[in-house]
Amino acid sequence: MHLPIRPRRLRGSALLREMISDVRLSRFDVVAPLFICPGERVRKPVASMPDVFQMSADVAMLEIKELEQRGVPAFILFGVTDKSQKDAVGSHAHRPDNEVCRTLGKVKDAGIKMLAITDLCYCEYTNHGHCGPITPNGNVDNDTTAERLGQQAVLHARAGADIIAPSGMMDGAIAAIRSALDADGKTDTAILSYAVKYASAYYGPFRDAADSAPQFGDRKTYQMDARRDNRDAVREALLDVEQGADMIMVKPGVAYLDVLRDVTQAVNVPTAVYQVSGEYSMIKAAAANGWVDEKTIVLETMTAFKRAGASFVLTYYAKKIAEWLG
Repeated sequence: MHLPIRPRRLRGSALLREMISDVRLSRFDVVAPLFICPGERVRKPVASMPDVFQMSADVAMLEIKELEQRGVPAFILFGVTDKSQKDAVGSHAHRPDNEVCRTLGKVKDAGIKMLAITDLCYCEYTNHGHCGPITPNGNVDNDTTAERLGQQAVLHARAGADIIAPSGMMDGAIAAIRSALDADGKTDTAILSYAVKYASAYYGPFRDAADSAPQFGDRKTYQMDARRDNRDAVREALLDVEQGADMIMVKPGVAYLDVLRDVTQAVNVPTAVYQVSGEYSMIKAAAANGWVDEKTIVLETMTAFKRAGASFVLTYYAKKIAEWLG
């Protein structure tokens, strides 16, 4: 058979495949999410997320040191608040001795060189589980929440956060946060905006881990609608860049690769993607049953994220990926 063009010629050698690959994975591609709870010597498994734990600040420090030893470049902290500390406006988020701020202080004191990212929201701190104070008609008060997010961001930056990651999807929040940080002299503190965050069924296990499930209604009035086309996602991303976002995140990941690609092409800042709890737990469940090879499918998924344009990935597999890639 005469075939002058045979694509298989470029696939026959492992060395050649490596030489011409367009996507290369490294440990610098991942960020490790950590759930910080009250107390000491606490390491509580999250039932719906195998190998993920709620950790007190002292235990989290051991985990962070191990992540640093393995070469993971960054972590992101999520506060887990005791129910007795929750109220209608999320006051605990503004206390300088809360779980996130105490962990940041320990990281700073220990001389950890990793990038410290903090999730910025109120759903973990409110007794109703929504992302800000509620108005009399039952909606999240957008403008009040945006202003309070600026105050919370300053608290995190003072405690040692390198990057602030607002996740509440409030209109104008990035502008309020950037203004508050700059007014406090934190001009070098970067903002990683959850600009493109969908109201998704993939978040279920996370809400167990962070104890942040809404106690009434849902978050569809502020998180994005998966049924809208990608112009809506691009619009959200561009608005946040205009307001001062240094990086843009798309969340969830694997079901939104088309969105990630379009957003990456539209903005002139780095993009990230979050492999969220549901994505993680589905792989864990399939691997536990022997239906998929865990390492292979995780690295394939990471490759897809990078191919779609992500500069880095927030993933509960961060430590394992660093171990696998060396």
